[in-house]
This record gives sequence, structure tokens and C-alpha cells, in this order.
Amino acid sequence: MKKILNRTEIRMQKTVICFISVLLICLWSTSLFASWSQEFNENGVYGGKSYKITGIEVFKINGTSDFEGTGMSNFSPGTWTVERPNSDYVVATNIKGIRDFTWLFSFTGTTEDTLELAYLAYTSTGKVFGSYLNFDSGDWSYPTLSNLDELTFNRTTSAVPIPSTVFLFGAGLLGFVGILRNFNVTSS
Repeated sequence: MKKILNRTEIRMQKTVICFISVLLICLWSTSLFASWSQEFNENGVYGGKSYKITGIEVFKINGTSDFEGTGMSNFSPGTWTVERPNSDYVVATNIKGIRDFTWLFSFTGTTEDTLELAYLAYTSTGKVFGSYLNFDSGDWSYPTLSNLDELTFNRTTSAVPIPSTVFLFGAGLLGFVGILRNFNVTSS
């Protein structure tokens, strides 16, 4: 024998289905935007000579991952100032200049992504050295830049976009609150 549902029970089932759908979409969209990081070491040796590094610039050229937060952190040793003027550009500076140090890159995306970065190291003597940092499905390669004078990068500032998951989650919550309000009004 089939049970016939009244309007309140049907609304409650629709509300639960809607809530579960929104929750699953939010979880799915956040899983697409995982975080990962990679430690790098700069020894300051270029062309067989050792230099003190006073600045690093990193530009995203291509790829599906993006810088997360400031993009670079955990410098050791030394005190570094890190700025991220736009979503594809990170700069780190150190007044003293250091020969051998490490830092951590932070990215939003997955370790299955592809990523191409241009890396420039500024020395205390005014020289600039650079290379590409290519990441493809878990492996890094470091081809050298041949002519730094021909490279142009976007150093301008821009607003940092709010991830789409925040909008999706907010819209889902507002929809759920609206459905619950409607449910409470009609049941009383």
C-alpha cells in the first residue's frame, strides 16, 4: 500500500534534496581548488660565480594553478618582504642579500596541473639572472632564459578575485534559508 504524502512532507523532501545538492556542489567545487606547495632553493651561483640575491620576481606565464596567498613564504635564512601586486606576479626582496636560501611556493590547484613560471633573481651588484620553472603533472624542469631583455611581464596591480566557491556556497545558503523561511511560513 502506497502512502500519500501531504504538501508539508513533499516540501520537506524537496528542501532536503535541495540542501544536499547545494552541499555536494560546494564540496565538488572546493575539491577542484586544492592547495599545494613546493620548496625551492636559491644558491646564488650563476655562470660559475656566486652572488648575493636581493630580490626575486616570479611571473605566471601559463597554467591552471594560481599563486595562493602571497605566493611565496617561509624564507630561510633572512628577512624577506613579499608582495603580490596582481594574481600572476610575486616579488620578494631582502635588503642584505643572501647567497643560499630556501622558500616555499604556494599554489591553488592540484598537483596534476601544468604551470609555467618565469623566475628572475636580482643580485646586489645589479645583475639579473633568470630561468623558467615548468611544472607538469608532478615534475619540475628549469630551462634557462636566453635573453632577459626581450621579456616583458605584467607588474601592474589588480584586485584579487574572490573564489567562485564562496559565491556558490553563499548562494546555496541563501537559497536554503529562503526555502526554510517559506516552509516555516506555510506550515504555521
